[in-house]
Amino acid sequence: MKKTTRLYACLLGGMFLGAGCNDFLKEDSGDLLIPGKVEEYAPMLYKEGYPMDFYNEVAWFNLMTDDVEMGHLELDPEDEEYENWEKSTKNFSDFTTMVDGGEVYQWKDRFDGHSDRFWESRYQNILACNTVIDALPQMEYVKADSGKYHFLASQAYALRAYYYWCLVNTYALPWTAGNLEKPGVVVRTQPQIDISARRRSTIGEVYRLINEDIAEAEKHGNVAAFDGNIHRISPTAVLLLASRIALFQENWDEVIRTGELFLEQNPAVLDLNAQKAEALGEDSDEKGFAIMSRGNKEVVFTFGGKTSTYHYGNLSNSAYWGGLGFRTSHSVEGALTEAYEEGDLRKKAYFKQDIPAKEGENWWDPSTPYTYKYYYPVKYRGIPRDGAEKPAEKLLHENWRSVEVLLNVAEAYTRKYNAVTNEALSLLNRLLRCRWEKSVFVEKTVADFGSGDALVKFIWEERRRELCFEEAMRFWDLKRQGMPELKHRWYSSWDAFETYTLKEGSPNYVLPIPRSELDYNGGCTDNARELILPE
Repeated sequence: MKKTTRLYACLLGGMFLGAGCNDFLKEDSGDLLIPGKVEEYAPMLYKEGYPMDFYNEVAWFNLMTDDVEMGHLELDPEDEEYENWEKSTKNFSDFTTMVDGGEVYQWKDRFDGHSDRFWESRYQNILACNTVIDALPQMEYVKADSGKYHFLASQAYALRAYYYWCLVNTYALPWTAGNLEKPGVVVRTQPQIDISARRRSTIGEVYRLINEDIAEAEKHGNVAAFDGNIHRISPTAVLLLASRIALFQENWDEVIRTGELFLEQNPAVLDLNAQKAEALGEDSDEKGFAIMSRGNKEVVFTFGGKTSTYHYGNLSNSAYWGGLGFRTSHSVEGALTEAYEEGDLRKKAYFKQDIPAKEGENWWDPSTPYTYKYYYPVKYRGIPRDGAEKPAEKLLHENWRSVEVLLNVAEAYTRKYNAVTNEALSLLNRLLRCRWEKSVFVEKTVADFGSGDALVKFIWEERRRELCFEEAMRFWDLKRQGMPELKHRWYSSWDAFETYTLKEGSPNYVLPIPRSELDYNGGCTDNARELILPE
């Protein structure tokens, strides 16, 4: 077996970049734990190769999109007490000092405190995947355990493909035929820490590795023995990822092939009409509904950290003292909450209306209820207080769902033929009939769309409505959809705001390479970004 597998000892200690790893990497170290069997690598991959805190590392991406706006919290101009509230709140301390994430929201040239962690964590995960992949040719297993071997291999290749997909879609221009020779990200495939100067591979080179890895993941997955744990990337989940990777490369045939294979294995779409109406928009364990719940067969993979009631990054979940903060966009042009039409149950099911529009007589008295106006995402269930769920069934913050594949394949059929196809409409209607109130739902037909472009626009809007606040999908989608102009209002005080405009095609859609990489990798170049001044 290769000496590089000795990195396992480092991984177990969690010392990826610390000085403690140096001793383990010496050739003369004699007391190393060197795994050789499948069952020895599997726990290491799960501990170090899976993105255990992904939701904390990625939530701030929402601040760069049109799904979030900054503004007055809790105070509603329609409230008859608004004027008194306004006067008292204005006299409070400067609330902008309490609003974290302003540099991201304004698309500043650098925001390393946020970006470093996402970059570093992905490469730490990649290092664990590299260790497993490097050891596969010499890995020991009996013939009866070949399914476990192939399952381990499938996971390692799929995870590495996912991480490089995340990185290249964050720190490089989107995939286009004209961008393939432009800088992508640093590619590391060796199973040990490498601090030598290394250039950024091109976007084309990064995607070549991603495509090779996802192909290997699918090949191994075809003969893998999946253990049924939804916290592992199953062969079915590999197909979902493959359809996504192909979508972002506009490889329509591959989107259709992998997507249809996926839908043969998991065609589930949860019908919101079948849920208790009073549970929609509630986040309590006892009576609430969450689309991310273990009863939802749409979910094929869960990851990213433990759940709790409020964890959508920088979004304010309370405004007890009034003031300013970030909310789901609701009042600006193109606001997310306005994207849902009357009868679309997702507006009720995916958001808690948690800010009062009309004040009760006594705000602290539950007998004088509030009427709610603003919205906070409640797409996943918090951890049950009684701990009743089995560990292998407990859903975490991020979840891959079958409905994404419906949208992927619908877009692929539309763009492949540049027309309104029956295949795309059938896929869309499978989703929409489970998202709209039955009493008002009408199936989409060819007559509803004047062209293929009109249908693509509708599919993109559906992606926003369905996948909002999941991973960093809105930010990644905006990049591949042409990097449109966005506007953000930043309140410098209660009475005054400045408008920041991210122009169409702005280089600031591509995040800066973190200092954590630039400071020690002399071969890595940064991304050029523009100065965005307030209007």
